[in-house]
Amino acid sequence: MIEFVQPGQVVPNLDLMTGQDYDDWIGRQVRKRGKPGCAWKKFRSKSSVNTVKGIILHPILVGKPAFTFEEDDSYVDCHSCLLVDE
Repeated sequence: MIEFVQPGQVVPNLDLMTGQDYDDWIGRQVRKRGKPGCAWKKFRSKSSVNTVKGIILHPILVGKPAFTFEEDDSYVDCHSCLLVDE
């Protein structure tokens, strides 16, 4: 059963809504997707790599999950990020 949540609220069991288990990404490093042939997009922290702190519902892109980060107070659509190879 899908729980309805308010934008900005932490979402448990997000994989039921998106088909992707983003809970496994918490504590791992990600990059923002960029346009092909261009450099990686930077986060608000001015870094090209950030560490996922949590997952919320995106306050602007309604119904889409977003990552929050340890390095800054920004949030980014989960689909816009890629895991960094370890």
